[in-house]
Amino acid sequence: MLRSFTSTRPLAAFRLATGIQTRSIQLSARAFNAQDSSAPATPKAKRAASSAPEGMVLKGINYMKDGKDPIALADDAYPEWLWEINDPEIRKARVADPLDKKHHKEARRQAIKADNFIRDRKT
Repeated sequence: MLRSFTSTRPLAAFRLATGIQTRSIQLSARAFNAQDSSAPATPKAKRAASSAPEGMVLKGINYMKDGKDPIALADDAYPEWLWEINDPEIRKARVADPLDKKHHKEARRQAIKADNFIRDRKT
């Protein structure tokens, strides 16, 4: 559910009379911490074991000239979102959720692909 807000300034009547457009902001229900029952719930990620055990030196990751290679930490030391990056189930759930940024990004991408396909067929 989108809620829209318009700017209410003292010059609002002047803007309406002159045809100047006012800016409006649309915020999703997620911005208000509201729960939408129609939106699919994001599944909880299954935490996989890290490929690098705690204390292992991660060679080749350092990009600083005089820096040292980092040392792997315990799995609990990393944030939860890190384990969700490569999970295809969570990605599908985010793309299906109309309140999520990924949904709109994927929709724009598909629209561009369809438009390019039609353009290529005309020539």
